[in-house]
Amino acid sequence: MCPFLAVHTAVVSGSAHGHEAGQPPGFRWDDYVAWLIASHGSLAAVADKLASRRAWVDDSASIERALRRLRGRAHLDGGTWGLRCLAAFGLPGALNDRVRWLGAYHSRFTDLPVPLCEDLLRVWDRPPVSEAPDAQAWLALAHASCALRSARPTDAAGHLLRARAVVARCPPAARVELLLTEAFVASREARDRVDALLAEAGAALDAVEEVDERACLRARWIDQEAWQWNKGRRGPADPRAAEALYRSLADEGAPPFARCRRASGLAYCAWRLGRGDEAIAHARAAIAHAGDGGHLRLRAMSLQMLARVGQGDEATKASERARAIAAQLDDEALRLRFEGSPKAR
Repeated sequence: MCPFLAVHTAVVSGSAHGHEAGQPPGFRWDDYVAWLIASHGSLAAVADKLASRRAWVDDSASIERALRRLRGRAHLDGGTWGLRCLAAFGLPGALNDRVRWLGAYHSRFTDLPVPLCEDLLRVWDRPPVSEAPDAQAWLALAHASCALRSARPTDAAGHLLRARAVVARCPPAARVELLLTEAFVASREARDRVDALLAEAGAALDAVEEVDERACLRARWIDQEAWQWNKGRRGPADPRAAEALYRSLADEGAPPFARCRRASGLAYCAWRLGRGDEAIAHARAAIAHAGDGGHLRLRAMSLQMLARVGQGDEATKASERARAIAAQLDDEALRLRFEGSPKAR
């Protein structure tokens, strides 16, 4: 289920602050303090833990008063004690999952229309969420994704710099996400940087703990590595080398996103190698995998692959369906991609 379908007060056990009509939803400082109390038993216990972390430089009573004031900060910056709380306790796990979902290119966030994605980011890119280092990286990556989908590379570059500034303090998945996005941008604008970025991403993959997330990231890494061979960026174009990379990905048991990337890549390689029927079969499989995972954007890309490798009425209809999806998603990058622009993602 999309994380945004859950009521945000579920993050705080039994807590609700009653938004006024028309007030945008989100996670506020009073929610955060309520979560701390639910996690540690009382406000006094939270203050005591903070005091002990600072070797009792500040007394518990003073910290408790600061936390009471923090409750009234809504979406303003949390000041010194807000940052100290985030450093000590982090964000609730459900919120970490939400911002991770926003920032991961292989999540279904990218299957939403770009304007809706930007609306969701406006809700969540605010304190206290935006003051946590992990969240800062994922939110910046989400903004970069929206900018790339809108064909605004300059804006994307600024967001990637924002992610780069904090990623050293973030989980390995955020680092790999950043490296893959930077490599994608560099492949269009600074080709001499691509190999180093992809090598760093590949070396960091094994540190990603969650199995499906690692599989999706690996599929994306392989896809970008194979692209270098298919496009002749490492000498003469070599679709056989690219095909071997795609075949190294697991098929059975892998998440639909990864299976779709594998099948789509094999379709292109088979087509380049003159195996037309095999290419069509792989393209059809890619469309099915994208549908199984609910990946609408990836489905459009797979349909366009079928339009490329297929023939006759099937190819024509596949292209029409792909373009219709791109229009529904307000996705300028897909539109450009389907028109053959080398700048599209």
